[in-house]
Amino acid sequence: MTSRSSPNGADRSGRTTTADGRSGRTDLDTGRAGSHTKPGEGNAERDMEATLRARLSDLGVVLVAIAVLLSFLSAAATGPASATLMGGDAATGGGDEVAPAIAADDEAEPGGAARREISGSFSRPTYTGTAGDPVEIRHVIGASGNDSAYLLIGGNRLTDSGGTVGFVDVVKASGGSTTINTRLLGTNESNVESCSDPATNCDLEFRNGDGDVIAKSLAELSGAAGATGASGLARPLAPQRYRLAVTNGTFIVRNSGAVDPVKVAAESDLVLESPTFHDDVEVFTTADSDVITDGEGETESLGALRENGLERTAVTKGDRVVLGFESTGIWGALSYFAERRSTGAIEPGTQIDHRVLSDLLEAEEGVSLRIRQTNPGRNERGAEFDLANADPKDVTLYLAEGETLERGESDRAPGRFYLAIDTSDGGPFTDDPEPGDEFAVEFALEGTDGERYAFRDGQEPPAAFEPKSEANDRVSEQYPYHESADGRVSTEASFSVSERYLRYEHVTADRDLLIEAGNESITGTTSILPATELSATIVRDGDEGPSRTESELTIDRGNFSVDSGLADAAPGTKASYRLYRGQSLQDSRTVLVVSDAGDPARLRLTNGTTTNLTVTRGESLSNLSATVQNIGQLQSRERLSLDIDDGTIVEERHVTVGPEASKNETFGEINARLEPGEYPYVLAIDGHSVNGTLTVEADPSVTRVDDAGADGGDSAAIDGAEGGDGGDGEGEADEADGDGSDDGGSDEGTSSGGGGGDAPNEELPDDEAPDGASPTFLPFGIGTRETFGGTLLVGATYLLGHWV
Repeated sequence: MTSRSSPNGADRSGRTTTADGRSGRTDLDTGRAGSHTKPGEGNAERDMEATLRARLSDLGVVLVAIAVLLSFLSAAATGPASATLMGGDAATGGGDEVAPAIAADDEAEPGGAARREISGSFSRPTYTGTAGDPVEIRHVIGASGNDSAYLLIGGNRLTDSGGTVGFVDVVKASGGSTTINTRLLGTNESNVESCSDPATNCDLEFRNGDGDVIAKSLAELSGAAGATGASGLARPLAPQRYRLAVTNGTFIVRNSGAVDPVKVAAESDLVLESPTFHDDVEVFTTADSDVITDGEGETESLGALRENGLERTAVTKGDRVVLGFESTGIWGALSYFAERRSTGAIEPGTQIDHRVLSDLLEAEEGVSLRIRQTNPGRNERGAEFDLANADPKDVTLYLAEGETLERGESDRAPGRFYLAIDTSDGGPFTDDPEPGDEFAVEFALEGTDGERYAFRDGQEPPAAFEPKSEANDRVSEQYPYHESADGRVSTEASFSVSERYLRYEHVTADRDLLIEAGNESITGTTSILPATELSATIVRDGDEGPSRTESELTIDRGNFSVDSGLADAAPGTKASYRLYRGQSLQDSRTVLVVSDAGDPARLRLTNGTTTNLTVTRGESLSNLSATVQNIGQLQSRERLSLDIDDGTIVEERHVTVGPEASKNETFGEINARLEPGEYPYVLAIDGHSVNGTLTVEADPSVTRVDDAGADGGDSAAIDGAEGGDGGDGEGEADEADGDGSDDGGSDEGTSSGGGGGDAPNEELPDDEAPDGASPTFLPFGIGTRETFGGTLLVGATYLLGHWV
């Protein structure tokens, strides 16, 4: 049997090996190499010694072969640990050499105890989640006896830059999964059993590349090798790739700061994405909790709120407005505050204490929510939503799955939250909202250009919710996952408060409800939500006694209807109507059946209305009449108008007519002061009109006298005719009056008509008058006379000292 050569060319039996593999040995007796005894020479003792030496030589070869085989087996056993160190994240940036593996499997603890044996596996090669949110890592991790297995998080080399991830944590883990709150990891509020917590008992060992132990805890490691990232986070865990490894607690720290487990049972990666923000607010209204739960006070689901609500921004006073927001990166912090409030884990489809959200908003976490009134009265303070001091019965916080934003496959948190806010008096507003009030809603992630969220200095691990900005008024509140170049992002919405009402479709000025014959429904619009239980009772008195109908009021998308039970009632039938909410009376009215609910009190001009009328000029229109009939079932008062010749004569009056009655109207107070001829006229009331013709004739008993000097000379005519004697007589009278001057009269006399006589001032210039007076121009031919005594002047006027 031949032996294999050892790696360094030396035989472990102490012999050298020739190039052809044969063994050259030293003679034990003479010390000369290659000495042989010839056959037949020497005694038997020497022969036995030679045989023994040959057998011992063969035994040595066998032992060497066994040693070589054991060496290969040992190399195979330590292979996985060496491979882990040699590949992937073990390679360091900057040209660091790979240190030799540290044999750990066969090491013994102080006192002779064997080193821990672990087992593990991951369900995914890569887990994706959102920075700031909880992430579930599904795995199988086990350890023998009372030993512990550990989950290494981070400490890896960045594949793109060659630097390290800047974070390392070692967590005690077991069982089927570990949920990591990425907002808390690395802080003093970590939700896992981190070995950075002094209260967690961990058996760790960190060695350098030479195999020397440099730390036995994460606290010691942070001081010995700050480049690892174990010295504490400057800010919450950033979006990045972090190594996951199941290990027994022994690690090598590379010169670059990368931390490698010596023994690995399983490996994976955790990739954290940047949080995202949805710039839209969902708004809908829903009924009061007592209405939905029938006063039982049971827990409501978000689905029940939708089912009993409407997608509208006008919330009825006393109902609730529901506001929905979607964002990632806030759920780790919200989980922390929920645990402090002992509300349990936050999960989609659950309802939790609204103070959890209030705690988040009050923390320096860069998350803000403001609801304020935008239309306060002059010198009035606008109402604001006060979440911190709200009563739980007035505000409810609901959690739901995200609908818009993409999430990591390992994210284990809701994506949306909803606030159901009561608008009743004494609710969660600083002042009670009233109908007509308008509110603005703003949800924001705060950020200032050039600033970033940072933990307060001097704490290891850092306090989770004590940023630098909390102690420095010059630095505003910052969202933890904004970069320094990111600013504030926000989303806005609005809602208004409306009164609670039912508006009936057909109603009279006296508040009576109208329904059409053959249609028994009372209809209208309402701001009341469908969940409200309303019922109506309609009672009709008949010959055989009263009949009663009780019906539920049905509401659908802002419209309502109720069955009156009057489908067979004739127009003019009356009944009483009462509306109840539960047992509480809300309204009481009279119901009237009409033939046309849209026009129940119609006034019309009947056939008795005058359409043709002849009168003498100046005569009254007493024979012009309008017969107005009410063809509806309600008394009506409308305006009756008469228009002759397109506005030449206009008369208007209001006429009141009872149901199914008529009334005659005449126009005796109007005289036909029109020239003889034909004139069209229109009588109208309530949109209905009648056309007619008015004929005006001349009055034969009247003579019309024209003014003297009119075109065509002196003339006279009978009213409406030419060439009458009356005209001539009137002209003669004027002429006689003009010739009546005495021959011996004063020179100042003037003939009528201003045509023939010489004027006393005829020789004066036109612009002069006697005694410097202005000339007086008179419209008719009567001269002026100075009077020194009592002179009777008929129809004269005294002007500037002269009688005219």
